[in-house]
Amino acid sequence: MDLERNRKANPALILLSTLFLTGLLTLLYSWHGDPSNGESFRTLAELRSLSEDGKFFSFQEPLPFLLLSFWKSIFGLNYIPAYLSFAAFFLSLGVHLCAYIMERESWKLNHYLFCYLAAINPFSYLVPLNMLGELVSFSFLLVLFLSFRMETVVDLLILVSCTVLGFFSHFTFFLIGFTIFVIKAGTVGIREKKKQQSVFFKRRNLPKLFLFGYLSVLVLGIILLGNLNFYGAHSFAYMGGAVWKYLLGFGSFILILFVGNFLLRSEKELNSIPASIGIFALIAVSGYFTIRPILGVDKLKLNSLAKDITSLKGRLIVDQDERIYVSPETSAYLYFISKQKTHFTSYPEMREKDYILLSEVWAVDRKLLQREVKAKNTPYLFLSGERVLINGFLWKRIQTDPSLKTLKTRSIEAKSELSDQKGYDDLKAFFISWLSSSKAPDV
Repeated sequence: MDLERNRKANPALILLSTLFLTGLLTLLYSWHGDPSNGESFRTLAELRSLSEDGKFFSFQEPLPFLLLSFWKSIFGLNYIPAYLSFAAFFLSLGVHLCAYIMERESWKLNHYLFCYLAAINPFSYLVPLNMLGELVSFSFLLVLFLSFRMETVVDLLILVSCTVLGFFSHFTFFLIGFTIFVIKAGTVGIREKKKQQSVFFKRRNLPKLFLFGYLSVLVLGIILLGNLNFYGAHSFAYMGGAVWKYLLGFGSFILILFVGNFLLRSEKELNSIPASIGIFALIAVSGYFTIRPILGVDKLKLNSLAKDITSLKGRLIVDQDERIYVSPETSAYLYFISKQKTHFTSYPEMREKDYILLSEVWAVDRKLLQREVKAKNTPYLFLSGERVLINGFLWKRIQTDPSLKTLKTRSIEAKSELSDQKGYDDLKAFFISWLSSSKAPDV
């Protein structure tokens, strides 16, 4: 049987396909219950904080989390179902928009199947769980790619609105995506617009000058961001790692869609039922790899830590004004599971009576603490799972006391896991204050 009969790309059918894929992805994400990766729990902590406290848990680009909170309120979902369905929707929307940009004339059955294959492939599967802000920004950038004309005032309004929305969704990803947009608009768009008598393109060199100017500013900005430690001590490495991460995640499904659309245009055999069965088989294989367990945080250990901290505060062994410093992932998990607030940044500076969490402290080191550290108010608290809370005074002593040198490595590791105050955090704070100042996090 031949499926050569062309069907014009129907926005209603594409929307229905988007919703169907959203449901399928939500089912796959829910296969193993709660998510197990640290970034998901940071998102869930933001969602719970916005829903219950009316504030952000930490400094983030605000728009994705405000939209997620609105999504949860509209559909009346619990935290995890709301998060997973929201993430699945934006991945499905991004894949379909990307496919529609590549093929706007006609959509056959296999166009939809390639969308499902692109979304369910193992590389794309983790995108919503690890890069939700980037995914929301990606959707706004695709709308910009799709609607950009620069012929009317409405086009200009779409350009400005999508730019602002993408910018407030994720700063870093927006810079990369908007650069690609400018290059496309300044090269392919120039050739297309030269055929029309548009007021924007009367001067031939105007688009080229704009493109050259933008790229010059971008290169200068990257150099400044790196040298000014905008992303921390290893800013250039961070930016390089971000580009690689985006290429693996977003590049994987874009490549699948591009190859699929190219083959559907050039190979008529791919528009047949046997080809559809083959693509469906690939989707099934991808689905098998996506529903396999994904290694992430150790929830059993973190649950025991949550119980320990709740018990210490409930018995007033740790006062409410005494801060406990842990890694960002641990802090997010503790807040989402038990609503216990801990500190995960090196600012404000740890005081002598504050505590910091040391992990993998073996029995011999515990005995060392009991033997060498004698004080009226014990500067350490033993927890379950080879974990110890030590206060700021003891942390400083460990750095200089030779008798405690076996604990020095663990103490330095614990301090290094804290998040440094970066220029990027200041930018996120500005985003929150500009968009929703009343929801700024407590620091």
